[in-house]
Amino acid sequence: MNHSFRHKPVLLKESIKFLKIKKGKKYIDATLGGGGHTKKILELGGNVLGIDRDPEAIKRIENELSNYIKEGKLILSRGNFENLEDIAMENKFNQVSGIIFDLGMSSDQFESNRGFSFMKDEPLDMRMDPDLGVTAADLINALSPSELYGLFVRLAQVERARDITAAIVNRRKSGQIRTTKELVEIIESVPVHRRQKDLHPATKIFMALRIAVNNETENLERALPQAARLLEPGGRLAVISFHQGEDRIAKQFFRLYRFQVKPGMTEVNKKPIMASEKEVEFNPRSRSARLRIGEKI
Repeated sequence: MNHSFRHKPVLLKESIKFLKIKKGKKYIDATLGGGGHTKKILELGGNVLGIDRDPEAIKRIENELSNYIKEGKLILSRGNFENLEDIAMENKFNQVSGIIFDLGMSSDQFESNRGFSFMKDEPLDMRMDPDLGVTAADLINALSPSELYGLFVRLAQVERARDITAAIVNRRKSGQIRTTKELVEIIESVPVHRRQKDLHPATKIFMALRIAVNNETENLERALPQAARLLEPGGRLAVISFHQGEDRIAKQFFRLYRFQVKPGMTEVNKKPIMASEKEVEFNPRSRSARLRIGEKI
């Protein structure tokens, strides 16, 4: 089985269609992950610079798409998209026709034994880049009650955040919380509102911790203006987000950038594009996905 492309990229058809891939043109996949978007762009004749801060993702795609690398059509760079312009310049990918950010997790990361999934018992790590200093366990064990509560509400709009924070702080008194299983048990001990029963109560807590550990929102805010500067006129920027915070950053960026900078960006779609019912059935993770597209004026 072709391991990497088990990962099902979300909104693949829609994002590729709106990027308008042209043969021989340059594209940046700022979140390489499982490689689904990159593979499609290469198949359509584009040249790709694929960026990821996870060394395992880079290694996997090196094996999967080695032919494109040998032909000079794919360049891989391990790095953080907050340094997008530097990485692009180093690899002669300034003035590109399209850039995509898929801000979701790849299936491979959920299986990386780094604590991204609350369905398994793993170390509470959640670092996409193993060189980062702070883990999810560090945050859970060291933050004050008000800092923890603030993190849950700000980054993931967690319901019952106060009660869950109190349960975590209470449990810390008897020793450090080290594994995903321990954290899930604490979260499950807090009663949930009936209307939230369709979503596991750990979903949003894990999301908030992952965003905080990897500095995801700040990195996105830094990266989008860089992406706009790298695009040639008529070039397109696609952002696929999976929670309100990221979608808000993309939406505000597309709406404000054209007033702040000339030439700016124009929104291609006023409303975000969502996954079809068929895709949601085939890939439940796509339910929360939102795709926004901007075009350089």
